[in-house]
Amino acid sequence: MKRVCLLGGESTGKTTLARALGAAYDTVWNPEFGRPYTEIGRDPDAPWTSAEFTTIARLQCWYEDCLAGSARAVLFCDTDAFTTKLFHQVYLGEPTDAFEDLVARNYDLFLVCGLDVPWRHDGIREFDDQREWMHARYLERAAESGSPWLHLEGSHESRLAESRRAVDRLLAQ
Repeated sequence: MKRVCLLGGESTGKTTLARALGAAYDTVWNPEFGRPYTEIGRDPDAPWTSAEFTTIARLQCWYEDCLAGSARAVLFCDTDAFTTKLFHQVYLGEPTDAFEDLVARNYDLFLVCGLDVPWRHDGIREFDDQREWMHARYLERAAESGSPWLHLEGSHESRLAESRRAVDRLLAQ
């Protein structure tokens, strides 16, 4: 079973693409855990803690591993622990190494969603000013991973088509 990780700043289409890829390959996809945690799992007025980011990373990866048992040839992951590490730095102003074992996870393919789509505030997203910095980190993560990766730009349809070509190549190996 292959794992494909989608990376990208807020509002770059990761969830839309992960959902579409899951449907295209008739398989499950792992949604981002940080969003529901933020929406229903925490006091919005409380300051974030390092322990919360560790919990998010561990639950994100735990659920990914659970879904891997149900995946059909490929599992699409709408983020990874590296993303949680970046948000730790953005929210708390310092990096963490509390879950480096999860950050070091290997994926068979990275899809990095570009910044050519407009940022949209949705009540949870709040880091439009951090998108470029985060995007550069995602590109570094993909480039340094040793795995194949794509930088996706353009319409949703073109991103989906390019992603499918890469996934097809991966599955043919």
